[in-house]
Amino acid sequence: MHQRRKACRRVKRRRKYIMWEKKKWRPVAGFVFLFQVLFEAIALINIHRLNMVPTKYLMVLYAVLAGLTVLTAFLLFKGTGHGPSHHRHRRRVASVVIALIVGIGSAIATAFAAEAYSTVSTVTAASNKLAAVEGVYVLKTDQARTIQGTKNYKFGVMTGYDADNTQKAVEKVSSKVKKAITTIPEKSVNDNVSALYNGDVQAIIMNEAYADSLVDTEAYADFRKKTRLLYEVPIKKKKTSNKAVDVTKTPFVLYISGSDTRSKILDTSRSDVNILMIVNPVTKQILLLNTPRDYYVKNPAANGAYDKLTHCGLYGIDCSEQALGSLYNTDVNYYSQINFTGFETLIDAIGGITVDSPQSFTAGSYSFKKGENTLNGAQALAFARERHAFNEGDNMRGENQMRVIKAVIAKITSDGGNTLLHYKSIMDSLSGTFTTDLTSKDISKIVKKQLDDGTSWNVQSYAVSGKTGMDTTYSMPGTKVSVMYEDSGKVVKGARLIDKVKNGEKLTSTDVAE
Repeated sequence: MHQRRKACRRVKRRRKYIMWEKKKWRPVAGFVFLFQVLFEAIALINIHRLNMVPTKYLMVLYAVLAGLTVLTAFLLFKGTGHGPSHHRHRRRVASVVIALIVGIGSAIATAFAAEAYSTVSTVTAASNKLAAVEGVYVLKTDQARTIQGTKNYKFGVMTGYDADNTQKAVEKVSSKVKKAITTIPEKSVNDNVSALYNGDVQAIIMNEAYADSLVDTEAYADFRKKTRLLYEVPIKKKKTSNKAVDVTKTPFVLYISGSDTRSKILDTSRSDVNILMIVNPVTKQILLLNTPRDYYVKNPAANGAYDKLTHCGLYGIDCSEQALGSLYNTDVNYYSQINFTGFETLIDAIGGITVDSPQSFTAGSYSFKKGENTLNGAQALAFARERHAFNEGDNMRGENQMRVIKAVIAKITSDGGNTLLHYKSIMDSLSGTFTTDLTSKDISKIVKKQLDDGTSWNVQSYAVSGKTGMDTTYSMPGTKVSVMYEDSGKVVKGARLIDKVKNGEKLTSTDVAE
């Protein structure tokens, strides 16, 4: 009897202890469970906002998270007050470990999705902030070392070229020196520089992109050596609205511009690469259409006066878009612009590319063999820029540029989307050197569709050409420069190829052959 009473007391004490332990554990269990569910919810919200994960993968993610949530709840709350104490401890430890793993994983996913969303938003938002940098130049021997030292100078300015940006620069300089500066109007870039050389003015205000054009001329090839950039005025401007479409259902034309500025910050400058990418997202067909940089085209900024295509970039990306759209009689829906710094970075970010070269050649310190070449960023840039090694000159350079773009597309789309999974690091590496007027929603839809179907694309390329000659241009009046005159037959063929892609026809190598 005595032993029975002692056993009963032990049972009562044990029950009291278990109840006390259970009450003590419940708040902890509730906190652990809330921690897991909260982090899961935040991760899912950010993943949905990013809108790049295909539905089939989202369903798997939902199922996994739901299963882990139920398992954690069971281990935390069910049966925690019964059975041997070591079993309870094991269940609790297991529940806490699962909750921590899921919570930390959700936090990492949240950070990735949030940063990716921010990066894409930054790249696409930059399209409305393209910078035209106006420079104040003086002779190398001039005594002024700051803009304040030019307070009493006469400034040469161009009246008919880049007039709006020049006026903004005049106002900025006047504000900086605290007086209205004296300006002398000049008719052209050449006249402006001539006035500086001759001492008619002590300084000139000029879009910095013009410097690259000046050094290509015989009269002012020494411009960079004889002058000094004293002050810079960044001019922000908005690009005109494009003809947007549903990029996953409707064919569209993307203008790819390779800016020849080597700055780490993208600004308005000559376009060294001018390729129209015609995309049919339904038939998975892409046409790359290259137009040589020296093509003699009508400049939309000059009321139809003829200019080199590369010079159109001096007046903004929209000017180049309009020039090419007019040449091929097509709407250009979007653009992407990348400078040489960004070009190298992009190739390195995707792990290099493999390019098939039709012939062996040397470019600087790099040698390329006939056939397949595995290239990093610097090598790919040298491959795409070289023209002096070829009899075809600029035409071959344009074709090589398209070969590089083809290789990039192949790398991104031929691995089941694995490269796209690293798109956040790719976009981060291009910060400041790449911009596009595709919206963040457009980019998300493109990535999502490619990750979803994982199919490869049929990519064909065609390059127009023409005869070279010497002629005056709108941007460099009074000076004859090397140009390439339009071959109307090839331009018409390029326009027909655009129509074929838009109409859903599949292109073959025969279609793009000369």
